[in-house]
Order: sequence, then C-alpha cells, then structure tokens
Amino acid sequence: MPFQLNNLGISLQHRFECTGDLSDLLEAISIQEYAVRLTPDGPAMPGRLNNLGKSFLRRFERTGDVSDLTEAISVQRRAVQLTLDDHPDMPMWLNNFGSSFLRRFERTGDVPDLTEAISMQQRAVQLTPNGHPEMAAYLNNLGASFHRRFERTGDVCDLTEAISVQRRAVQLTTDGHPSLPTWLNNLGNSFWSRFERMGDISDLSEAISVQQQAVQFTVGDHPDMPMWLNNLGISFHSRFERTGDVSDLSEAISIQQRAVQFTPEGHPHMPTMLNNLGTSLQHRFERAGDVSDLSEAISAKQQAVQLTPNDHPHMPGWLNNLGNSFLSGFKLTCDVSDLTEAISNQQRAVQLTPNDHPDIPLQLNNLGKLFQSRFVSTGDARDLTEAISIQQRAVQLTPDGHPTTPGRLNNLANSLRRRFERVGDVGDLAEAILTQQRAV
Repeated sequence: MPFQLNNLGISLQHRFECTGDLSDLLEAISIQEYAVRLTPDGPAMPGRLNNLGKSFLRRFERTGDVSDLTEAISVQRRAVQLTLDDHPDMPMWLNNFGSSFLRRFERTGDVPDLTEAISMQQRAVQLTPNGHPEMAAYLNNLGASFHRRFERTGDVCDLTEAISVQRRAVQLTTDGHPSLPTWLNNLGNSFWSRFERMGDISDLSEAISVQQQAVQFTVGDHPDMPMWLNNLGISFHSRFERTGDVSDLSEAISIQQRAVQFTPEGHPHMPTMLNNLGTSLQHRFERAGDVSDLSEAISAKQQAVQLTPNDHPHMPGWLNNLGNSFLSGFKLTCDVSDLTEAISNQQRAVQLTPNDHPDIPLQLNNLGKLFQSRFVSTGDARDLTEAISIQQRAVQLTPDGHPTTPGRLNNLANSLRRRFERVGDVGDLAEAILTQQRAV
C-alpha cells in the first residue's frame, strides 16, 4: 500500500509541474504524507521522505507559505540522515535538501541557510559519477546558490564559480531536454549579474542570447514562462541603459508585459514582474516624456509593494524603485508632495536593508539625492544637512573600485557645494573640491 501511494503522489506531482494545477499538488502532499506514515523505518523511507519534501517545496514556490519550507527541510533532513554516502540516491537527497535551504534564504535573507545550501549541493556534485543523467541538474542548482551568495555578499568569485558550473550544466544537456530552458535561464542571469558588476557588454550579449533560447525552448503555458520572460526583459532593459537604443527598451516592456499577463494571481513572483515592468515604463517616460508611462510605472510598483511582506528581502528594492518613480513625478509637476512620498518610501527601504547588504550604499545614495532635491525646492537647510550625512555614509560603504563610486562622490560634492553657497563655510567648498577630484 505505501508503495502504490508513493507512486501516485509522484505522478500527481509531475502533473502539477506540467500543468500548474495546484489541486494536483495538494492531493500529492496528502497522499505522500499518508505513505510516509504507513512506511516502517527501512530502505524505502528516505525516498518517500524526499518525495514529500519536494512537494512541500513546490507548494511553497507556488503559494509563498514559509511553513511549507520548514516542513520540506524537516522531512528532507530525515531522508539524508537515514541514507549512507555510497547510496546511489544520496546525491538526489542532498540536492533537494540544498534547494529547500536556498528557497528559505531567498524568502528570509538568512545567510546560514545559503551556506548550508551550497554545502549540501557541493556534496551532491562530488558524490555523483561522471555521465550520470542528473549531473546537469545538480550543477545548475549549485550554480544558483553561488549566484545568490554573490548577490548577498558581492564576492565576484562566487559569480565566476556560478557561471562555470552553470555552463557545464548547459553543455551536459541535450537539445529538447525539458530542463534545458531552466539551465539556460540561470546561466543568462549569472552573465547578466557579471555585466552589472564588471560592465563588460559581452556578458550582456551572452545573457540575452541564452535567455532568448530559454524562451524559445519553453512551451507558452509552462509555469516558468513568466520568469524566463521577466529575466529576458531585464537584460534588454540593461542593454538600453548601456547603449541608449530605445528599441531595446520597447522590447523589454513588451516582454515584461507578457510576463505579468502569464503570471497567475497570488503567485509569489508577481511583485517581481510588476516591479521590473514599472522600472522599464519609467525609463521610457524619462526618454520619451509620455506621462501615461509614468502613471503606469507608479501603479505597477505600488502593486509590487502592496503584494510584498515587510520581511521579504526584495522589499527594500521595490520601495527604492517606487521612490524613484515619485521623484520623476516631482520633476514633472514640481509638486513637493511627490518628493515627500519618494523620501518616505526610500527611508523605509534603508530601514529594511541590513547594514552589511551590498545594496545599502545604493539605497543611501538615492535617499541623499532626494533630500538634496527637497532642499533645492523648499530651501530648508535641514534637508541639505541630512543629504550630506547620508551621502557620506553611501561613499564610505561603497567597495573600492566599484563602478558607481564616481557618481556617488559627485552627488556628495554637489551637496557640499550647495551648503557652501547657502552658509558660506569655506570648509564645505574645500571638501567639495577634494571629493570631485576623487570622482574625476
């Protein structure tokens, strides 16, 4: 009886992965839990625990309920503990266990979970013989974890490692394999991140190329299609920012609108889709001046914030982007209430960002610029003092050699110069000159 129940649960899980029908996954979990309860301790138990853990993980990915992740980790831990290293399924158990830790890190931002994910996935790769059909999957997942650690710590070595193992995953996967779009998408994301960090446009060209392949190889109603489209849209957007080619921006918006349309209501990725679409719309407004683009941008970003809990690691980014759109509205209308709204959102972004997070200098720099803008509009010297204090922190926290350093130094120098012009303190002027020299 447990054997048949376990197999039925697996089949329902597979059907959910093909169709996205949540009722299949709910039934799979119920059946798999029953199978585990009926299974005595022995060689069959780890496999059934692993299958149940995968289903809990899939339900978390669909609903965003962290309790499902906790359940997944609990049962997968039991599966690993009951299995010897030389068991042929041990790499699979370790890989799945690591994936759950990765998802919990993505939800909570807890770095020890990410460290645990990498440790488990490295063991999975080490224990997998060459030529094993699952090697590509394990390499891909390990690469995803290295990529996430790069995003959290800014260590380029992790990004280089991610690209290396993800490239191996793609090379080991034949055309027509159902997972190839996933491997291609993830490799493209890593190339995009390296472009963002290092500025080499050849990395961006690689990103677009492999992400386009991911979309081309994916059936239109596949549940991952919105994310593939979203990522491709980001890469086109980045190329617009680098080259100024408006056709890339139009392509990005078209792709991101499709991503939102294909994402079901309540899906945990919806805020990501909305935020990215809003950013592209705002940039088109800044380029072409169509006010409807700015209105749509603010609406999309507000929806992204409303759908995101405060403790979500992406919330500061969504707030930062919404603040940028209100700033654009202020520049258009000179309505100080838009500027105040921008400052409010940006302050929340800073408050919700850990001090050691690599994005904190960006958040501070943007907040400082907002206070500077309000000073220019209202003449309140307190805003200028606040801007200088915040911009000094942004510069101090920016890593040496980071490509944004000159811009942040320039922003600080402008604020110091404005304070000299307001109060006449020659020390501010001297510091402004030194800061601008550093920027140059």
